[in-house]
Amino acid sequence: MKEENRLILLGRYPQQFVQDTLLPDMEENIARYGVFFPAACEVFRNCRSAENSLYFHHSYAESEIPMGQEYHHIALMEQSRLLLDSVQACRSKVLCFFTAFRIQPSPSAMRGHHENSLIQFPDGIPPMIWEELPELTPSSFSPTERQVCLF
Repeated sequence: MKEENRLILLGRYPQQFVQDTLLPDMEENIARYGVFFPAACEVFRNCRSAENSLYFHHSYAESEIPMGQEYHHIALMEQSRLLLDSVQACRSKVLCFFTAFRIQPSPSAMRGHHENSLIQFPDGIPPMIWEELPELTPSSFSPTERQVCLF
């Protein structure tokens, strides 16, 4: 996989926030502004509660990353460098991306943008996600020195 397709995760959304805030806001935006990307919206409606999946905030996309992108490794990063001793095999798939403005499902992560994503880990959510990624709260987001990278 090309380096520019990697996805750098900055934090994970708690399930309660997803249910109470993120999903209702998304539905309101769709009702108010219409569906921006019908195919992405359909995929999202079918997988919004997929097993072994979490909602994430990710760093700037280095390239356009399509919905459905699959990854096979996970690792920690510091100062934009992979920590090679942390690399692990890990299957994951981006089920859907979300626009940053008037949040709703999107078919890709736009190059150069911080956005959100719904990612599934078919073999179970790896401990690195729970141990290294901060849980995001509505009132505060402060990126840590370490990130988790899917590649």
